[in-house]
Amino acid sequence: MNVNLELYKTFYVVAKYKHMTKASEELHVSQPAISQAIKKLEEELGGVLFVRSNKGMELTQEGEMFYSYVSGALKLLNDAENEFGSFKKLTKGEIKIWCSASLTKLVLVQALKLFHQDYPGIKINVVNELTSNLISDLKLGKLDFVIFNESDIKEASLELRKLKDLKMGFVYNPEYFEDKLVNIEDLNNYPLILQKEASNTRKFLDNLLLAKGIRLVPKMEVVSQDLIMEFANIGLGFGFGFVDLAKKKYKNLQEIDLNKELPSTSVYLGLNKDMTLSFASKMFIKYLK
Repeated sequence: MNVNLELYKTFYVVAKYKHMTKASEELHVSQPAISQAIKKLEEELGGVLFVRSNKGMELTQEGEMFYSYVSGALKLLNDAENEFGSFKKLTKGEIKIWCSASLTKLVLVQALKLFHQDYPGIKINVVNELTSNLISDLKLGKLDFVIFNESDIKEASLELRKLKDLKMGFVYNPEYFEDKLVNIEDLNNYPLILQKEASNTRKFLDNLLLAKGIRLVPKMEVVSQDLIMEFANIGLGFGFGFVDLAKKKYKNLQEIDLNKELPSTSVYLGLNKDMTLSFASKMFIKYLK
């Protein structure tokens, strides 16, 4: 049976007031139109819903039963519309973001701060892991988007939007080392602290130097850039990562002069082309820009 929802709404209002005139006033339609709608609904159902009396429109026994279900169903629909409206007005919702810890500090934090001030009702989930581990989750729709720096990721299902460029380079603490480097490969004469090979930052460096025929051998490999900067700051070696992150957190760290030969890395927003973003996610992306 395919019954127009408006017929149910008309039935509900007539049953609520038990009076055609009041129903006509609320629905803003004529009484004959309401009578036709009730008649059509009864024909579709194959039974009688109302009987006319001196008191107005009285529900039959079947009509009473039908009203209990229709009123509940319409309330659910109304609640659903209100809930949808809350998501649309951004008073409710959720955003699921992947971003490395380093990029969270350099790209995400300020956007999160401003967005939360404007839309405090939105729940925000930020996941910090290696990019390679999260691309599959993005493809499955478990994340709204990912933010990562330039790499060799080539996924037809992803849409990439460039957010900004960030300077990358080697840093050291002059309390422990001197910058006597003539060529990048001279870094192999010093203790090097790099991220693990699976990270985008390490891939960026390795691919860049491979094109120049250079291979750097690290003394230490760690998961996060925070650890690289911490270890470089206490004199464990020369670290490679986001220069802005190093300077922001450690005043003693300095760049090597050869950093000027290294290009910046691009930071991208990665989206699943086959997934429709929520109202909250669409708005948050504006804050990233």
